[in-house]
Amino acid sequence: MSVREFNVIVAGVGGQGILFTTNVIARAALKLGLNFAQSEVHGLSQRYGSIRTELRIGSDVSSPLILEGTLDLLIALEPLEGLRQAPYISERTTVVMNNHVIPPIGAYLERFPIPSFDEILELMRSLNPKQIMVLNAYDIAKEAGDYLVANTVMLGAAQATGVLPFPEGVLREALEEVSPSRYRDLNLRAFDLGRESVSPPR
Repeated sequence: MSVREFNVIVAGVGGQGILFTTNVIARAALKLGLNFAQSEVHGLSQRYGSIRTELRIGSDVSSPLILEGTLDLLIALEPLEGLRQAPYISERTTVVMNNHVIPPIGAYLERFPIPSFDEILELMRSLNPKQIMVLNAYDIAKEAGDYLVANTVMLGAAQATGVLPFPEGVLREALEEVSPSRYRDLNLRAFDLGRESVSPPR
């Protein structure tokens, strides 16, 4: 298959499995023989620190860094961290966003007010992305067996948008290959529930 350029950012906080999520998408690209470039992790990798990865897929890709306004898919495991990616979001961007807000540690220390999820969603809509899909990834992950697989719920939701440049089933196969054996079935359940449980596009 031919893909010229497809840009992905996975954003959230440390401990949410952001690098694992990105590696699954990269493995899917590798399985299809697609060129890709992946950035190093930006931000703090400790638990609850701000973190994101950038992944670019396609024949026109030479640098791993995404230019502002050229993002195709944002997977926001934490909505405030998703909103931090505002400069990259445009009418070409599909946003898949978890609705669970994790207040930044600094906000507690400095007593800054924390916006509600509804306020974050309204700000995200004001950026005029192509579509926004919202889900309660933690509740769905608990249904699968463990809230820690919320990231693979989000992967399933991303697959459900149809925006990823992969044939049906390739991302799930990549997840199966990347998952440690003891978590494989759990991850696959979470992925399938994520696909089935996404909110309709807004």
